[in-house]
Amino acid sequence: MNTEQLSEAFRNFSTASKSLELYYEKLQEKVRYLTAELERKNTQLADALDEAERNREYLNAILYSLEEAIIVVDSEERITMINRSAESLLGIDLLAVMGRKYEDMHLSITGSDSDTTLTVGGVPHSVILSRSHVVHPDGQIRGSVILIKDITRLRELEHQHERNQRLVAMGEMSAQIVHEIRNPLCSIALFASMLEQDLRDPGQKDLAHGISEGIGSLNGILKNMLFFARPNKPLMKTVNLRNVMEDSLKLFAPLARSRNISIEHSLSDSSIKGDAELLKQVFANIIVNAIQAMPDGGRLSVETGKKDKHYVVDIGDTGEGIEQKFMESIFNPFFSTKDKGTGLGLAIASMIMQRHDGYIRVTSREGEGSVFSLGFPEKEDL
Repeated sequence: MNTEQLSEAFRNFSTASKSLELYYEKLQEKVRYLTAELERKNTQLADALDEAERNREYLNAILYSLEEAIIVVDSEERITMINRSAESLLGIDLLAVMGRKYEDMHLSITGSDSDTTLTVGGVPHSVILSRSHVVHPDGQIRGSVILIKDITRLRELEHQHERNQRLVAMGEMSAQIVHEIRNPLCSIALFASMLEQDLRDPGQKDLAHGISEGIGSLNGILKNMLFFARPNKPLMKTVNLRNVMEDSLKLFAPLARSRNISIEHSLSDSSIKGDAELLKQVFANIIVNAIQAMPDGGRLSVETGKKDKHYVVDIGDTGEGIEQKFMESIFNPFFSTKDKGTGLGLAIASMIMQRHDGYIRVTSREGEGSVFSLGFPEKEDL
């Protein structure tokens, strides 16, 4: 190879080397651009994942905080999530049911779509139950969301409103009946008393006395009817529920002992705004019913506590219980399951509780007994 060829080859090599250097620089610039773009995309992806996680946590927080009970199941009916309301209503824990089949929860649900009852631990709840599918954009069903709304309190308010309407109508009628009966009854009572004083024969005197006692019994019934028709306005003062209940229990302790009924109580100091005498009448009506429900003896239990911003008095018995078909009627006036009952005791108790802005509820099982719960609102100005 001569000198010219060698020089030409060197020039070609130099040119190729410079080209390679330019290509390498461009390649490095391309790599730097792609690296920066990859870092930017990774940052965007991380931000998107963080945003998705925050949205998921926010959605879960919303679902968990809803008042309605929420149960989420997958396409195989396995539970993937329940919220706090579901845990409270059903008495279950998320960790205990996670992954289990929904049907394995064995929820006791009866009734129709318009009147559905969910029973938990023997306590019935009126509920609205609905189920919605979770559908993927491709049309595939990925699972379901089961919603259970507890409307027990709403049903109670509806029944109370209906009962109040009946009370007003029957109260007006009762007032007229009492007015028409009491005038001649007072005359009969006066004549019977005068006759008893004038009679000398013991047998006839006893008959006159029997008339007076019968009139006294009728007068007691009329007094209850008059109270029902025109209830006394409560004289609201600060009262201690414990003291009022203790006075009521002392009054009926001899009757309970004579019926072989033991009294158990756990009372705490609870100050409310109320009328002590009217409250004693409420407690008396319920205690008498409890004693009469235990003809063969049993146990009367009284417990005070606090629940949902209310001071609650639970009065329970181990008696015959109340048939389910009568549960919605026991607070209606003149309704009674007893042969000699007037059906006004619980109606009057319900009316007095309403005037105290409280409530009266009952749970019962036939053959096992009943529990009457009386709730009094907590007053901040006490």
